[in-house]
Amino acid sequence: MSSSSSSLIMIAIILLVNLIHVIGGENIVLEEGYTVTTVIDGDKLNVNPYAIFSLYGSSSDLIILDSVKSTLYTVSFSDSQVSEIKKLSGNANGDAGYKDGDLGSAEFNKPKNFAVDKKNNIYIADKGNHVIRKISKSGVTTIAGGNIRKTGKADGPAQNASFSDDFELAFDSQRCALLISDHGNRLIRQLDLKAEDCADTSSGPVLGSTVAWSIGVVVTCLIGFIVGFAVRPYVLPYAGSFRPTSGQRDMEAFPNPSGETSSDLLLRHQKRNC
Repeated sequence: MSSSSSSLIMIAIILLVNLIHVIGGENIVLEEGYTVTTVIDGDKLNVNPYAIFSLYGSSSDLIILDSVKSTLYTVSFSDSQVSEIKKLSGNANGDAGYKDGDLGSAEFNKPKNFAVDKKNNIYIADKGNHVIRKISKSGVTTIAGGNIRKTGKADGPAQNASFSDDFELAFDSQRCALLISDHGNRLIRQLDLKAEDCADTSSGPVLGSTVAWSIGVVVTCLIGFIVGFAVRPYVLPYAGSFRPTSGQRDMEAFPNPSGETSSDLLLRHQKRNC
């Protein structure tokens, strides 16, 4: 077969493949109206952002995990621009390790995923150490895998559990738990958290102000009743020129058709207002 014939056959095959793609191609729907912008340049900040999460109750602060340096950072924004970046925990020099304690001296081993609860506690999938760590205001602790620290798929008490070399975490507020996507073991697992880890602190101030307001209303009503009863015997005798005549006093003491005097009506009015 000549070279020209071979070229013609190849062209025909290419045209046939393209025709098949046109006739039975993918159904792609392009939706417009979205915009992509760069908000953090890792080269400028000297970080390699592997995972990122927005803190609860904050409109600007972010948590960034640099897996290469085994370090977490907080990033603050001002007018949509990075205003400050601080090391949260980790040694920031690229050396992997395993050390709990205060935030400044804690060490991790190439974690690539983390989750955040509603109290902004941070849970680290420290897969290099085969454990799950927790970052809180008091420091860094190990909450799962600490007694094993090797690959496996054992369930049970958290410190005796084991995980694969590849797992990720997600916080589930409804279950008050961490959901573990254990890729290496092809499992979805659950780590139950403590009740205080799942408390929604955003409703605290509102509840407190409501209780204080209710107490204030009750105290005001009680004071009103006490003052009313205390001054009532002295109101009529010292009314001066406005002292009622004997006929008016008789009318005041005379009960209305329902059997109530004007004094009774006054007390009933005070009770209704409270």
